Amino acid sequence: LDIVYVVKALSADTRLRVLKLLQEGPCSLSELQQSLGLSRRTVSYHLQVLRRGGLVVSRREGASTMYSSAVPSVADPGGKFERFLAHALQDVS
Repeated sequence: LDIVYVVKALSADTRLRVLKLLQEGPCSLSELQQSLGLSRRTVSYHLQVLRRGGLVVSRREGASTMYSSAVPSVADPGGKFERFLAHALQDVS
């Protein structure tokens, strides 16, 4: 995992909003699109950046792809990154 990709993934408000939604549970692209009020293309782009940073994973469910937060998989053993992200996401609307 390249830290540059993680930092880039966290550098946009929209991606922070996506992460906050995914912290609540898995979502499809359509669900994220509706919640965020953005185009499919825009949401797809942000999901791609988050996946490259290792912060989001995807899995197929029938015809849909479900996206989930993968923050614990990139967190350090002491949980400092998770606490930092949880604090950062508190202020995201």
